[in-house]
Amino acid sequence: MVKLPPLKVLFIIKCGLLSFVHSQNVQISTRFMSGNVIFTWTPSNYSAYYILITRDTTRDRSWTSVSDTQYTVRDVLLYDNITINVRTPGSATDNTMTYNVFKIKTKVGHTVNLSWTAAYFPSAGQYNAYHTYRENRTIFSVRSSGVSYGGYDQSTKYTYLTRPFASINIMFAIRDITLDDAGYYNGGTLAEAAWSGGGVILIVHNKPSKPKITGDFNVEANSYITLTCSSQSTSAPDYYSKLVTLSYTWLVNDTRISGETRETLRLYVTRNFKYNRYTSTAREKDLESDRSDPVQINPLYGPDILIITPQPTLNINDKLTVREGETIGPFVCTADCNPPCNITWRVKTSDGFSDARSEMGTLMQQVVQRDMRLFRCQANRGNKTSKQGFELDVQYLDDTLLYINGEMISNIELNENAQMRISCHVDGNPTPTIRLRRGQGYTELEQRQGTWLNYTIDMAQCTDTDTYRCRGTSTGFSNTDKVININVLCNTRFDKAGSFKSTYGSKSGTDTTIHVAVPIIAYPPPQSSDFKWDGPVPVPVTSTISTGDVSYKHVIESFIPVKDHTYFGNYTLSYKEQTVTRITINAEDNLLENSSMDSSGEVASRSCFIAISLVSILLGLTWFMVAVFFVYNRRCRNVNQNSKHGEESTQLQTQNMTQHYDDVQGTVVDQLEAQNMTQHYDDVQGRVDEGNYTDLKEGRTVAEGDYTELGQCDPETPYEKLKE
Repeated sequence: MVKLPPLKVLFIIKCGLLSFVHSQNVQISTRFMSGNVIFTWTPSNYSAYYILITRDTTRDRSWTSVSDTQYTVRDVLLYDNITINVRTPGSATDNTMTYNVFKIKTKVGHTVNLSWTAAYFPSAGQYNAYHTYRENRTIFSVRSSGVSYGGYDQSTKYTYLTRPFASINIMFAIRDITLDDAGYYNGGTLAEAAWSGGGVILIVHNKPSKPKITGDFNVEANSYITLTCSSQSTSAPDYYSKLVTLSYTWLVNDTRISGETRETLRLYVTRNFKYNRYTSTAREKDLESDRSDPVQINPLYGPDILIITPQPTLNINDKLTVREGETIGPFVCTADCNPPCNITWRVKTSDGFSDARSEMGTLMQQVVQRDMRLFRCQANRGNKTSKQGFELDVQYLDDTLLYINGEMISNIELNENAQMRISCHVDGNPTPTIRLRRGQGYTELEQRQGTWLNYTIDMAQCTDTDTYRCRGTSTGFSNTDKVININVLCNTRFDKAGSFKSTYGSKSGTDTTIHVAVPIIAYPPPQSSDFKWDGPVPVPVTSTISTGDVSYKHVIESFIPVKDHTYFGNYTLSYKEQTVTRITINAEDNLLENSSMDSSGEVASRSCFIAISLVSILLGLTWFMVAVFFVYNRRCRNVNQNSKHGEESTQLQTQNMTQHYDDVQGTVVDQLEAQNMTQHYDDVQGRVDEGNYTDLKEGRTVAEGDYTELGQCDPETPYEKLKE
């Protein structure tokens, strides 16, 4: 024998009292009464108890305080088991008991077997089986020797099936089931066992009662009516039938209405409903009631169905597509009314509804405007009105509106580095496509689907000067364009991207001029009189301005005279005393010589060789050529060394060279050489004085404030080089 801990005794009873726990002297028992379970516990020496109920797997959210020693759980036939937990004040000990709800379901006329397990079979005396419904009665008694059915050994209603008779497994059959056989079955030695736990509830199903349809059968057409199918469950016991939810079937003209299973049927009534017959049935499980008596609806109709002829052809959005300015109609509207209806046409615009031009239900031809939204036919019968219409999809494309920085103008001038905001607006239906393009080549800058296109240049430059075009397009419509000319004000400056020559070679003479073309950027175009050329000598320069393909690009064309060697050198072009660029004009012979120089010493040597070769060819005297070479080479070295001491030394060297040539060649040859040497020195000296440096080896000049190096002749010893 297992010994349990003190104050805790565990009882296990099957078929009703499955389990309950006593803790701290709390003992729980049950009784089944009319579909409810009453839990009772002892002792009763506490003023309050705390209980928690679990129905199947659903537990109460909070504990319930009761001052009694019992608690009733109602409608237990909805569940399979009920568990109660009882606590005494100040204790956390759980005292639980579970009541299992054993249910057997059958139908009228069937045979059913009922069974449960008794706690024990009495060793002496008899075990009674009780049936409790409208009354409590004993249906049979069992002894170890046999069964007694109310004093009879056999019964046409009940048959005890368990063998041996003293077994605790109680099982018997009930034949020819009726509604009176429903109820609670239990057993024991005393009558109180009829209410205790551990028995079985027999539920007998029967088809519901014949329904009756109720409602207001006289109703205006085009309104709703609600019909009610009234029936109830006839299954037993009655505490079960009150929990039953019936489902319903609705039929119209003997055809089932799909999806309608509720007790009520809501219908939208039209005039054709007067031909319909409505019936219903009620269903419990797989048992269906008899069909109700049919009912008919008497609809009061008019206006009901409106027809527009010809029927408008609608687009995928159920609208009539039409362009602004086109005409529609006529349309005829008819309605089925009793009595006849008054039919009118109404038009809806942005201002609301107003009367449309119509006669006897016919909409006359209408010119469509963009604010028209809807045409509607309206039929009136007393205070009853019916409407039918069609919506319009009015298509249009407005002219393009173009704004520059919020202004709607055709030409504008902006300061350089100012913000430039271009806004295009095109209203249309369907939504148009807007394109912003630039220049004659129509370079596309932006494209947008909508009514607005915005394009912003944060800092406008000269290169933004151009013609801009906004275009609105929509399928089926001609394009709408708007053009604006935008000019960005630019300060006058040299155009580095333009074609420009900075170094010129020229002869000199009274009619000799150099044509100089200087590209500049400026808007508005500058005045030619504001440009000035400064050079080695003051010169009268004629300048003209020509504008290129764009308004901000220009070319300053100047003709600079070169009368004698004093005109060779650097020239500066300025605009309002601001330097634009510089050029260099060289003597044409010197330009050729300079282009072949590698160093100043090599230039002098080569010049000597060239001079000797010329003399040798002219004179044809080989013996004299060698003598001239040594003498002339020495003179060149002296020229090269004395060039640092100024013009006086240079002239003296030149005279010596000239005198030497007079001795060898004659006056003509002497003058030619002297002139070339003098011109070469003037060019060099002029560049030094002006502060501009020209690379004679490369022959280039850098404009706009830049400078180039002046190629200088390094001192050398031609004689030593000649010996090499």
